[in-house]
Amino acid sequence: MKVYLAAFGSGMGHATRMAALAQELLVAGDEVEFSSSGEVTTWLRGKGFQCNDVPLVDVMFNDAGAFSATETLKYSPVLMGRLCGQVQREVRNILRSAPKVVLSDSMVSTVVASRLVGVRSVAILNQLRLISSPRTPRTAGRLLAGGSITLMNAIWESCDEILIPDLPPPYTISERNLWNAGSASKRARYIGFLTPKRDSGPAKDAPLDAWRAEKKRLKVFWQISGPPPTRAPFLAKALEAAKALQEEYLFVITAGDPGGERAPTAVPGGYLYGWCDASRAFVDSCDAVVSRAGHVSISDYILRAKPCLLVPIQSQTEQIGNASKAERLGFAVVAEEDGLDPAKVGEALRELSEGRRGRRAMEMKALAEGYDAVGAILDVVGTG
Repeated sequence: MKVYLAAFGSGMGHATRMAALAQELLVAGDEVEFSSSGEVTTWLRGKGFQCNDVPLVDVMFNDAGAFSATETLKYSPVLMGRLCGQVQREVRNILRSAPKVVLSDSMVSTVVASRLVGVRSVAILNQLRLISSPRTPRTAGRLLAGGSITLMNAIWESCDEILIPDLPPPYTISERNLWNAGSASKRARYIGFLTPKRDSGPAKDAPLDAWRAEKKRLKVFWQISGPPPTRAPFLAKALEAAKALQEEYLFVITAGDPGGERAPTAVPGGYLYGWCDASRAFVDSCDAVVSRAGHVSISDYILRAKPCLLVPIQSQTEQIGNASKAERLGFAVVAEEDGLDPAKVGEALRELSEGRRGRRAMEMKALAEGYDAVGAILDVVGTG
């Protein structure tokens, strides 16, 4: 059976979990074709998948790497034009590909296109609405949130199935962006976390060997992710903290650039990768993670029982909500990027090393392992 997979092209989270799903579909004997945008398209093609490239439609960020509702509204006519362009391309792609089903991870254009050509569609998403940040001007926030609820609900309601790769209440990480979001949320089904299977990383990686051999210092993996405009400010914070805290901690930092240098560079306090192919191995063997608060990242930390310091993208309410829930569930500490200096990083890392966050992470892992998201999706799709 032919399956058409669409992954939202801003950040790597959506593509990462859909690539994991694609591997399972291939094992089941299905044929897959992808659609995404920009650097995500390049990454998927590098993984060996056929991937159509469509124009990226995303919110706007300011020079500090923070989400800007005002700029997003300002450029909304341009964004709507790009969205229409996405739909046109996806109609052509789906007609050419002739899939039996479309699986869309947060790509609204692909859902619209599948409805236009009469192909069955399944939405995989952990955000049904946009919420304005307290920092957002009230008028801009209301317009953006109100418009998103009306439009998004109509699109998601058109799908044959809505699957949420999260835990059911009261453990839902993305609750702020799902609950009370209208009728679409009532149709949705929780299937548990959808994350890649574990891998051991490259056979040879000198920093990984040194990392595993480290006994005197605690090991911190600093994982940078998200849209390109948000990465540089967070990387600067990582390098500053690694240098200042090198007596207590050994840091490995990945800049989160899928086109970046794979070979590590030694920096004060540890190592820096442009893109780290061994990231899963580093997470498996670290004492704590510092990360953005993307849903896929948090899901992965839960499934590997890792306490984490979460630093949401500024004014990005999805990540703010995810981080807040993770902290309330007891396995994470949250910090705002503004004012995140080495002293605050050190304070958070010491709190994470006390033990109770790690114990809570183990409890959350046991809960999450009771779900089989891949199996649920394969059942819905009907593989082979």
